[in-house]
Amino acid sequence: MMNSYTHRYSLTAADIDTRYRMTPTAVLLYYQDCWARYMSCLHLAAFDVIKQNRIWVTTEFNAWFEEQTALWSDDIDVTVWNSEVGTLRLYAEFRVCRADGVEVAHGFGCWTLLDTETHRLAPLTPIQPQLPVLPELTSDTHKKRRFATNGIQLQQFAHQVNPINLDFNGHVNNRTYLNIAMQSADETFLDGYAIRCLTIHWLKETFLGDTLACRLTLLPNETDQPMYHYLHTLSRNDIETAAQVYSEWVPRSEQIDISLHAQRV
Repeated sequence: MMNSYTHRYSLTAADIDTRYRMTPTAVLLYYQDCWARYMSCLHLAAFDVIKQNRIWVTTEFNAWFEEQTALWSDDIDVTVWNSEVGTLRLYAEFRVCRADGVEVAHGFGCWTLLDTETHRLAPLTPIQPQLPVLPELTSDTHKKRRFATNGIQLQQFAHQVNPINLDFNGHVNNRTYLNIAMQSADETFLDGYAIRCLTIHWLKETFLGDTLACRLTLLPNETDQPMYHYLHTLSRNDIETAAQVYSEWVPRSEQIDISLHAQRV
């Protein structure tokens, strides 16, 4: 039984920003894809558990980003492993490294099994014998992060859910929420600041035809470091919170010479 799983990916144009840097959404994408591949090896992938009327649902994602990032056409190695399995929640860690071994990001996500008939959480107890766990490699506490509420609202905009936003379960793909939130960061800001920490809480499902109202709030900086703390709250039809995206940004100290990178590739 494999304790961890590593898969190599090559970054494509869909994974980069306007300066050829790997985006936070790409980190989330490859973490989820790699974990799905790992669970397939354990015979616990989505197409395995659906036979028992179960689907995997992710409720939380936490990532920490290094200053050095991956660029367009770089090869990256994504490694995943399960660090904690409780009665209802599984925590899966990840590490993203460039092919030269330099770490780009690490973190963990929380996964649950949902009963497709009752729409309630299903216990993980029956599949625990199939799940190798490496608790000694936990990157951080799994205690759910709480966000400040005394911020300043900067802007609000709406997104109409369309078919492109849906996944194979028929509801909005969880990466869509992050993409919507990142729309509020303009090119000037991204040139001067780099993301250091990202937390996403997925709270409610949304569907085709729903409207997601995204409210951007600037939270107080309670550190002695020059950084910005943002909270994006996405509400379904202005009624209930569907997701929250918290991010921390610091000034960039490294300017990438894209022409040198282009010569390399």
